[in-house]
Amino acid sequence: MSTRPSRTILANINSDTMAEHPTDRYLRAMALPTPRMLWEAEPGDCVVLLAPCPPHFRDYVARTLGLDVDRVDVVAPPETATVHALDVVDALGATGRLTGRPVLEPFALDRPVLEFARRTGVQLYPYSACPDNSVLDTVRRVNTKSGIRETVAALGLPVADGGFAATRDRLVEKLVAFLSDRPAAIVKTDRSSTGFGNLVIEAGAPASRARRIQEVLGNGPDPACGWTFEEYLPLTASPSMEMLCEDAGVREYYSCDQRTVNNAWTGMVAPAAEGPWHGELRKAAVLVGNWLHARGYRGIFDVDYGTYDGGYVITEANVRVTGGTYLERLARRLRPGDAPVHWRADSRPGGPGPGFAEALRRIEAAGLADPSAAARAVLTADTRETDGKWRYLVVGRDAESVAAAERETEALLGLDSG
Repeated sequence: MSTRPSRTILANINSDTMAEHPTDRYLRAMALPTPRMLWEAEPGDCVVLLAPCPPHFRDYVARTLGLDVDRVDVVAPPETATVHALDVVDALGATGRLTGRPVLEPFALDRPVLEFARRTGVQLYPYSACPDNSVLDTVRRVNTKSGIRETVAALGLPVADGGFAATRDRLVEKLVAFLSDRPAAIVKTDRSSTGFGNLVIEAGAPASRARRIQEVLGNGPDPACGWTFEEYLPLTASPSMEMLCEDAGVREYYSCDQRTVNNAWTGMVAPAAEGPWHGELRKAAVLVGNWLHARGYRGIFDVDYGTYDGGYVITEANVRVTGGTYLERLARRLRPGDAPVHWRADSRPGGPGPGFAEALRRIEAAGLADPSAAARAVLTADTRETDGKWRYLVVGRDAESVAAAERETEALLGLDSG
C-alpha cells in the first residue's frame, strides 16, 4: 500500500501561463476533457476538474484501474467552466477540501497557484519549498515562443529562421520582407499552446503580399504578447522529449512522436522513433533542463522539435505537465514494469458511429479491454456528445502490437485509419 501523502490534482489547464487572451472556444475545448485527470487519482486524493465527471465515466475508470473511486474526492462544476480551476473551487466552496490535503499538484505553475500555496501552506508538488517569483518569471518566459527561441539559441541549439513582432503593423512589415525569399511562414501567438493562435502564410505574389497577410491575420484583437514568426519548414517528424527536473538533477521521462492536424496537437506515439537525430534531441533536452534546474524550476517539462532532411529545430517548450504526461502515467499504470512502455493516443473527430457505452462494449467484445492481451485500448474521456471527439489510449507490450490494436480500435469507433 502506498504511504505517500494525499494530494490535490488541480486541472488548471486554462492558465495564463499557457495562453494569452484565449477565445471562449479554446477555453471550452481545453476544459471538456479534464475528467481524464481521474485516471491519475489514488485513494485519498482530490481531483479538481473544469467539466462534470459523469457517474458512468467514474465507474469505467474504477473497474479499469481497480480503483475505489468512493475514496477519491472529485470537485467538478455542474457545467463546463472556462475559468481557472481555483475559481471553480471558490465557487463551489471547496477550499477546505484542498487545504485538508498536504500536497497540491497543479497542471501548470501560475500566479493563482503560487499565491494559493503561499496562503494555505500546502506543498506545491514537486517543490520541497515554495518557489519564489523568479521561478514563475522563468516559467512564463520560456512558455512563450520568443522566450524559448531566445533561450535555446543562447545555448547554441538550432531554431528556424524567424523573429518577433510586438504589433500587427510591425508583423506585416516584417513578414513582407521575410517572405521575399521563402515560400511560407508560420505565425504563432507568442504565448499560446496546443496550436492555438498558429497560422501558416504563403508568400504568393509580392504585389499583393501585405494585403493577403492582413487578410490571414484577420481583424481580432492584437495579443499583448505579440507574435513570433518562423520559416515554415518541410518537416519529416515532430518528436518531443519530456523530461523531469528533480532536486538531484534532470532525467528523461519519456519520448514521443507528436501527431498534429493543421499544426495543432492531437496525439502521439511513444516512444519516439530513433531517427538519425535522436541522440542530439536528447542532449538538447538535457541542456534545456539544466538551464531550468539552475533557475529553480522543478517538475515536468518538454522540448518539442521539428526534424527535416538535414537537421532539426526546436519549435517550443512546455514547462509544465503536458497532454502526454498523463497518458504516459496511465500507460505505466496499465503496463507496470514495461521500460519503455509502448503506446499510441489520439483525439479524433467521430462521424456516425457508436455512443460511449456501445464503444466500450465493442472494445470489450474484441478482447481489447483484457489486461493480459498483447495490447489494450482505453477511452480516456467521454466527450463524444459535447465536442464530437473520441479520445483513446492504446498500450501494449511492443510497438507492433500497439499499432495493430490501434487500427482495430479505430474500426470499432468508426474512425478512418490514417
